[in-house]
Amino acid sequence: MNKTIIALIASLLAVATANADINPVLQRELLQMEEQDQAVRTANPIDMEKFSAVDRANTQRLKEIIAQHGWPSISKVGKTGARAAWLLAQHADEDRDFQRAVLAMLEKLPPGEVELRNIAYLHDRVTTPQRYGTQGSCNDAGQWVAFEVEDPAGLDQRRASVGLGPQAEYVIKVTQYCSRTAP
Repeated sequence: MNKTIIALIASLLAVATANADINPVLQRELLQMEEQDQAVRTANPIDMEKFSAVDRANTQRLKEIIAQHGWPSISKVGKTGARAAWLLAQHADEDRDFQRAVLAMLEKLPPGEVELRNIAYLHDRVTTPQRYGTQGSCNDAGQWVAFEVEDPAGLDQRRASVGLGPQAEYVIKVTQYCSRTAP
């Protein structure tokens, strides 16, 4: 066999082995929870009672999942399941202590078990001043403005270190959200 075929077979075996421990039932549940999370956030108009109820239910269920399985890491639920779990924690704004506990869990995971950008977003959600410039609000002019950021001169370097693009590009992207939510 030539080297290319051997490398391809080795690569396929590595992927199959990596996915062997994934819990498909838990992954599916997390993806369904994420779907509910996004449905209430993209509804037009947004029903704030339903929005809050979904967040509370998802937070409670995520706590139960963590108690039973530990953090739903990439090796446990795949990249999509791990991202869904992070998003649910990110939106658990009614329970900042839980968000801080999740952040501590994520920071202790071995490399490759969580996307660094997810740690950055959650860090900014619960820390002032924020480190990565991911949190802010829309001003009266319809422009997104980041909340206070530590060491603004080093912001783009920190963002790059976790796989986030430059702050200027992020501001343009999230300012588009401001125009969609303006009264």
